[in-house]
Amino acid sequence: MRGGRSLLILLVVALALGGYILFVENKATPAGDTSAVKKDKVFTADSSKFEEIILKAESGETTTLRKKDGVWEIAAPETMTADSGEIGQLLSNLESLEVNSVVDEKPADVKDFGLDPPRFTVAFKAEGAAAPMQLQVGKKTPTGGDLYARVEGQPRVFLINGFLEGSFNKTPFSLRDKTILTFDRDKADALTLEKTGSPTLVFAKKGENWRLTSPYGARAESGTVDGLIGKLAQAKMTAFETADGTKDLKKYGLDKPQATAIVGAGSARSTLVIGGKKDDGSLYARDLSRPAVFTVEGSMLDDLGKKAEDLRKKEIFEFRAFNAHSLEFTYGGKALTFEKQKGPAPAAGGDQSTPPAEVWKQTKPDAKDADQTKITDLLTTLSNLKADKFVDKALTSGEELTLTVTFGNADSLQKETIKFRKSGSDVQATLIGESGAAVVSTGDYDRVIATIKELAGIK
Repeated sequence: MRGGRSLLILLVVALALGGYILFVENKATPAGDTSAVKKDKVFTADSSKFEEIILKAESGETTTLRKKDGVWEIAAPETMTADSGEIGQLLSNLESLEVNSVVDEKPADVKDFGLDPPRFTVAFKAEGAAAPMQLQVGKKTPTGGDLYARVEGQPRVFLINGFLEGSFNKTPFSLRDKTILTFDRDKADALTLEKTGSPTLVFAKKGENWRLTSPYGARAESGTVDGLIGKLAQAKMTAFETADGTKDLKKYGLDKPQATAIVGAGSARSTLVIGGKKDDGSLYARDLSRPAVFTVEGSMLDDLGKKAEDLRKKEIFEFRAFNAHSLEFTYGGKALTFEKQKGPAPAAGGDQSTPPAEVWKQTKPDAKDADQTKITDLLTTLSNLKADKFVDKALTSGEELTLTVTFGNADSLQKETIKFRKSGSDVQATLIGESGAAVVSTGDYDRVIATIKELAGIK
């Protein structure tokens, strides 16, 4: 009897709990709607109609933005170019700003919400509007996920998303264009790097390739130089020091710069100079086209202070095994030439639509078939050779190997000649027109020599 009564009590409790949950859920979510309840917009405004925006940051700094000829610029505290990305995000967030929930329609006191006075404000004036609209933002909610806010002239306090603080609590510096150098990256064709205590490096671009022209001539690692050009094009100020520091350059270490970078794009030149270090590790700097002094990241000095060998091309040969057309080598008193030629036409009755395969033939000192595998292996090893390091003076004696390769498109063949010398366990490669020499792997060189001996019939 007691068991039946207990079961009945449990059943009643379960039904009551289920009814309560159903009631609460129905209150929280409208019938037939499984998504979140639609939120009200804070402003019914079209950001494309905005003419002026005034932001007062928590720091007390005020920024006035105005649209001129369809482009936003900073009008105060001084005229300067605005960061289009920052402005675009600001406009988008103002237009889409939503009320997460209403805290109090008519609060007696807004100090508890951090709204008397507000921590920061954003005001905008739209085309044709009699007066600006101002968003006032207070402190964060206890969980930190939302911000207390209200519209000037309206008593209601509501919540907006906490992440919007990063968009609305802006200083003049955070809204300005922080680009350091302005040049057309695609047209950059010259680069000069100067660093105290190191030789000046000068690079020139011809076609798609960069070349080191001073302190000596050498092929440059084009990808690395392009990457450095890219860093200079994208480099941003980390802080703004003064609008005119030209009268006190010594204060910033800019009277005798640690480093200088000059980017050429046609006849245009853009120059960045790096001065002393701040306590926070950043560096004072200037774009020589303007008097302002600002700071940049400390790593900029490392980028501009690279050594010549860090920027030289490490690959010994330009060609690749698949685009080589001829190979000549002189070794041990023997000179041989190999050329890539069309193979025999398909046999009668075969597939005549398939072009003849290309094969390597020895053409000098006499014409004969060549071992295709050995030629391919030799070309692959050669094209993969890289410099371990560079030295100022090349070896003048020792075992010698000279290689000449033609490569590229049939109608615009290129030629490169490399001379190798081996003395003891040291192997160097020199390229015509370049000073010094590249030190290469002895093991790789020995594999090249072993294949060449087989091709030349040298015991």
